[in-house]
Amino acid sequence: MIKKFSIFIGSCLSFFLLWMLWNMFQFSSKQINIPLSKNAEIDSIKAINNLSKSITYKTISFENPSELDSTEFLLFNQFLRDTYPLTFSTLEERNFSKYSILLKWNGSQNFELNPILLMAHSDVVPIENLDDWTEAPFAGLIKDNHIIGRGAIDDKSSLISILESIEYLLSQNFIPNRDIYVSIGHDEENTGKYGNAIISETLRNEGVYFDMILDEGSIVSDGIVKGVDLPVAMIGIAEKGYASFELVCNYKAGHSSMPGKITTIGKLTKAINRLQNKPMNSKIIKPIKKFFDYLGPEMSLKDRFFISNMSFFKSTITSRLEDNSVTAAMIRTTMAPTIISGGFKSNALPETARAVINCRIRQGNNVEKIKNYIVKTINDPDIIVNILENDFVSNPSKVSSVMSLEFDIIHKTIKEIFKEVIVAPGLVVATTDSRHYQDISKNIYRFMPITLNEHDISMIHGKNERISKESYLKMIQFYIQFIKNIHDQ
Repeated sequence: MIKKFSIFIGSCLSFFLLWMLWNMFQFSSKQINIPLSKNAEIDSIKAINNLSKSITYKTISFENPSELDSTEFLLFNQFLRDTYPLTFSTLEERNFSKYSILLKWNGSQNFELNPILLMAHSDVVPIENLDDWTEAPFAGLIKDNHIIGRGAIDDKSSLISILESIEYLLSQNFIPNRDIYVSIGHDEENTGKYGNAIISETLRNEGVYFDMILDEGSIVSDGIVKGVDLPVAMIGIAEKGYASFELVCNYKAGHSSMPGKITTIGKLTKAINRLQNKPMNSKIIKPIKKFFDYLGPEMSLKDRFFISNMSFFKSTITSRLEDNSVTAAMIRTTMAPTIISGGFKSNALPETARAVINCRIRQGNNVEKIKNYIVKTINDPDIIVNILENDFVSNPSKVSSVMSLEFDIIHKTIKEIFKEVIVAPGLVVATTDSRHYQDISKNIYRFMPITLNEHDISMIHGKNERISKESYLKMIQFYIQFIKNIHDQ
């Protein structure tokens, strides 16, 4: 009996192993193999100078909207009109909140096909420490094959690339077969409340519905995704939600010479430590599953074996993702203490202390669920948890389809422009203005056609922001080819 049972168990294990191997070999590539497209003959020097000039306008979004420099934004918008005369004379222009622009390119068959929307923003984040910059951040300097300055990556390169592509196509007498809208938001870095939020509401009231929206978000990452030798172009099919929570601790005041065992600031720091030591549970949500579906077949046999049998190795894969802060952010709601304050005198114990926890919320969670988790984890009646309503609050986005014609067009265009690259859908851990359009679009994709490594990414919202001439010119080629591909579908 023991021998028969051992044979039975061995047979079952052998069958199970063969079944997993079968899964691995059936885990086929989802990459589209097509040749590179021929580059459009654009005026490269003029295009580079146009991006350089755009950086010289200090279109800064401050946390307090009243600090916005209206002159800089108005001059920048006039610069766009002067630089792209065909675009602004051919496309219909509408202005929102004085500084945001919506353009409409009327297509030849606009009664048959839903329009698409291309998005970019004109505003940039402030300079935190000017002394950290090796070059002036708003000089638009062209040096060592780079265009340097705030907005060179985020997001004036996208904006100027889109307008360069449209100006070129108009010069070739190109007319799209459907309406194409271009949204230029002026406050994306400050929630988009007065820009794209108002534009989307207006279009909703007018009955406009988009087949696809393409906004910034993911990139072509070079050397960032471990386990693959080629750059990975990730198309964001979803983005995380956003909310900040205020922790207010009210306890005992007193003299610092006679502190009790527990103090107000001590209670608050203990609460923060509890949240950091007990993160929310991780989960391989749909955008991450799709990411591995596309990436897995291009990896080593060992990785392919695990990923193709993800249902059996989910805990192992999740554990590996949790080991890195970048990949951990893709599978869980993150909580980061960003502000802490309390006290007014070095020898006095404060009665009140305050902290702000910024959360990026994954699909499957929501703002109320996060608040309840924070309250339960802190477990302190002396600490009140409030949602910062005056800050931006958003639940996670819907997940767009990878089976759509529009996704295939983005995939195809990437392959036509970028040599030897792996395309995969994925999750954007930050937020974009495209979230304002969820109710009036079939699918939203978040992809910026630029190749960046880990060092380059650190420049976004950081110091010494710059883009290479080659990367920028390739962005223009992408948008030209993308619009052509939409037309040819």
